[in-house]
Amino acid sequence: MKYLIFDAGPLISLAMNGLLDVLEKLKKEFNGEFIITTQVKKEVVDRPARIKQYALESFRMKDLLDKGVLKLASKFVANNQIEKETMRILKITNSVFQTRGENIELVQEAEASCLAFSNLCNAENVIVIDERTTRMLTESPQNLQKLMEGKLHTKIKPNKKNLEQLKNFKFIRSTELVYIAYKKNLIPLKDGKELLDALLYGLKYKGTAISSGEIEVMKSLAKG
Repeated sequence: MKYLIFDAGPLISLAMNGLLDVLEKLKKEFNGEFIITTQVKKEVVDRPARIKQYALESFRMKDLLDKGVLKLASKFVANNQIEKETMRILKITNSVFQTRGENIELVQEAEASCLAFSNLCNAENVIVIDERTTRMLTESPQNLQKLMEGKLHTKIKPNKKNLEQLKNFKFIRSTELVYIAYKKNLIPLKDGKELLDALLYGLKYKGTAISSGEIEVMKSLAKG
C-alpha cells in the first residue's frame, strides 16, 4: 500500500480551478489511496458547507469521499493516534524558531495532521501540500530561517533538536499533480501549447507556492 496525503490547500486550489475531476482520473492511475485527515476534512468539507459562497465546493469534496476517491485517514490509523501525533508535531514545529524569546508559530493543525499520518501509516507516502513554510521547514530549514529573518528584520534562533525530528517527509504540490495529469492526457480540455501554462498559472494564483521560473522549467520538461 502507498498513500498520497492531501493537505487542504491543494484541494481548495484544484476546486477553485475546476480541476477536482482530475483527482478521480489520477486515482485510477495510482496504485494506492488518496488520504485526507479529519482535520483536513473540516477545512474542505465541514466548514465550507456552512458558508454559501463555498458550499458547492464542499458538496464536490464530499462527493469524492462518497465515491472513495478520497478516503479518511481514520480508516487506516486510529483517529486518537493521529490526534496525539498531530499535537506532538505542532509542539515541535511551533517551537523550532524563536525570536526575542518567543516561539514562532509556523504550522497549522491540518498541515500537522498530514505529517502525523505520514509518520504513523507505516507505508510509502507523499504529502500533497502547496504551503511553502511546512515544506521548507523540513526540506531547507536554513533557507526558511533566512527568509523569515529578512521578513521580520530580526535574528531567529533555531532549535536543532526539534529540526532533527522533522526529516524524511516527502512532498509534492498541486502543480506537480496537474503536470502529471497533463502528461497522461487526463485534462478534459482540448490540448494546445498554452494549456499547461494556463493550468500552472491558474494554480499559482489560487494559492500554490510556485515561482514563474519553476513553471517555465515544467513547461520545458513537458516539451521533452
